[in-house]
Amino acid sequence: MLALLLESALRSLLLGAAVWLGLKFLRVKNPHAQMTAWTLVLVASMAMPALMRLVTVTISDAPPAPLAQIIWPAPAALPVLEHGLEQVQASVAAHVPDADQIMVPAIAPAPRHAVDWRAAATALYFLVAGMLLLRLAIGLVLTWRLVRAARPVRASWAMGIDVRVSELVGVPVTFGSTILLPTEYVAWNTAKRRAVLTHERAHVAHADFYVLLLAALNRAVFWFNPLAWWQSIRLAELAEIISDDAALEALEDRPRYAGILLDVARRGHHVPVALAMARPATVRRRVERILATRDAPARANWRQRMLVAGALLPVVATCAVSIAHGTAPAYPELAAAQLSGDPDLDRYVGVYQVNQWRVFTVTRDAAGLSVQYTGQPKSRLAHGSEAEFAYQALRARISFAVEGEQPATALILHRSQDGDSRAERIDAAKARVIEDRFARWLASSPERFRDQAPMPGSKDVVLQLVHGLQQGAPDYSRMNPLLAETVRPRAANLQALLTAFGPVQTAFFRGVGPGGYDIYGVTFANGFAELRLSLAADGMIEDFLFRPNGDDTPGDVLACAQEATLRPAPGGAPIRVSVFNETGAGIRLFVLDGAGTRAPRTSIEDNRGGDVVTRVGSPVVVADAAGRCLEIVMPGSHTRFVQVLAFAGEVPRRPSAPRMGPSPGSEETLLRYIDSLGRGAPDYARMTPDIAAATQRNLTLDRAILAQLGPVRAVSFRGVSMSGVDIYSVHFANGSADWRIGLVRDGRIGRIALGPQY
Repeated sequence: MLALLLESALRSLLLGAAVWLGLKFLRVKNPHAQMTAWTLVLVASMAMPALMRLVTVTISDAPPAPLAQIIWPAPAALPVLEHGLEQVQASVAAHVPDADQIMVPAIAPAPRHAVDWRAAATALYFLVAGMLLLRLAIGLVLTWRLVRAARPVRASWAMGIDVRVSELVGVPVTFGSTILLPTEYVAWNTAKRRAVLTHERAHVAHADFYVLLLAALNRAVFWFNPLAWWQSIRLAELAEIISDDAALEALEDRPRYAGILLDVARRGHHVPVALAMARPATVRRRVERILATRDAPARANWRQRMLVAGALLPVVATCAVSIAHGTAPAYPELAAAQLSGDPDLDRYVGVYQVNQWRVFTVTRDAAGLSVQYTGQPKSRLAHGSEAEFAYQALRARISFAVEGEQPATALILHRSQDGDSRAERIDAAKARVIEDRFARWLASSPERFRDQAPMPGSKDVVLQLVHGLQQGAPDYSRMNPLLAETVRPRAANLQALLTAFGPVQTAFFRGVGPGGYDIYGVTFANGFAELRLSLAADGMIEDFLFRPNGDDTPGDVLACAQEATLRPAPGGAPIRVSVFNETGAGIRLFVLDGAGTRAPRTSIEDNRGGDVVTRVGSPVVVADAAGRCLEIVMPGSHTRFVQVLAFAGEVPRRPSAPRMGPSPGSEETLLRYIDSLGRGAPDYARMTPDIAAATQRNLTLDRAILAQLGPVRAVSFRGVSMSGVDIYSVHFANGSADWRIGLVRDGRIGRIALGPQY
């Protein structure tokens, strides 16, 4: 929210500067024209947060950072997890779930240490804004009560206007459309009374009270913006000048009117919220202007005011314009220039296999290289250093493995947190097989998710697959050739993992994930696990994903002082521990071996999650970037999901009592997200860059799923997950599903996932 307010204030300040320079350059002296201009600036300033969304220009290039980020920089973009068996089974320690369970973590705020400066700034903003708004509200109430208590004037000269008398005012004031006079008005002569009433009636006619009330509200909301304070003062001055001119026309005696102003000012005292005729701070300048000017008062009709407003509207639109664009490159150091004339680019053209489901297809045209990831639109590559390119769609870099003058043998995808992944060059025939397989999966998955029915025989396949892997002899003839090719080099790791669980006791169907995988819970003699299976219509195994969940051991979080005495317990069940980092800085995860020596597993940036597959009873050391221990997680059923929060001194701040209700606005945000997916027009501005990129990649599948489910009928809050996201059951015309959503501080979506109802 603060970022939005800050950017709005900066844009308003730019608008104010442009209008001020324009009025000076064009030598606009007419107070009516100036009042119109500054009133328009005021309205635009209040509406700037909405205008920034309404006034949008779409460009194909990556945009500059928002104005707010110039003085409050956003953190570096984070890479988005991709799924695939090669990542899931690359090693026991690097297991990643499939897309059904991926929850992309929120963008990290600016690094913080002992003090959360963004939280402190938010608290300060609301404190000051609250005080100013409270002061304004109290003033309105007190003045309204004063007006209600005042006595109406029934004299003939007050006909047609609401004039009242109060003992509590010392000068004529205007509140809304009511004019308040002090009790001594009965001693005024006709000329003075006519001048005062004409002045106050001009305020009423021009709705000055409401304009200045809006200015006071703008000043309270944007109290940190100097334009808001200056604008309030300037509008009050212009309102008095215009009313003075009206009174001068009626009185036709400048010295006499100046004397009336001075006389009224000497008697004045404060009224909480009202327009006083002679405020001491403005009287001197107004008297000097009245006596120094001999020209007739300036005039302006409504047509002239509309012309002024119309001339300023393009300036308002320019200052409010937002740029719609694709995801910015995660590596801005790469130049965007395309080296289209480089003959070496031809060696990179080809198809590269990511996994058994997807490929990268690299093509070339007159502008340079483009790449298309299976199921996604083609994206232009920005050429950087030799054989290295910026890939905006996945917020990553791409390089090619080359030898001599021969064509590239592989494509390497570089992502800062998830490491490098290699895609080998394949021939066109194999690429067609993969693309056709992906097309069949995309066509069948939405209907399977809607129906939530297992594939015939899938339970038996799960049991046979687990048995074969435990024996170290899986039936590769039952696997798609591409899957078998991936599993063979990883079979030993899978055998060790599954053997530790012992014999299978039961397997039960839990649902179908959005990717069309049958989800089974598996109970072993020594623990529990989840296995996701994708079967073709002919019973061939297309893919499988395995997640170890440990056993009934509860687990614990220990102090770092115990590290020297801790050793892994023998025979523990395999378990995946998911850690979410909210410390304000990067952390590292280690496991302890039998000698108590640390073995590094992974690093996790702030406001991101990471996994470690280990054994129940085997300590996981959570350390800062320098390796200093922060806390120790003993894996178990209660510590499969761990939030590491900000630290107070040397002691970790653990989560307080579990949140029982949903985060403010999460339900409304979720419904907007689902509606926008169904229409094929997600509002990427309401998402963090990672969620926007993931939503864009999965848009085709998500739209197909929502088309199968039909319109939303109802939504109900189910609870808060162990990782701190809200769980909702959404009931559609043709079925129900669970959605998990987590919002970041400014209200954007930072984590979201769709899955079956368990």
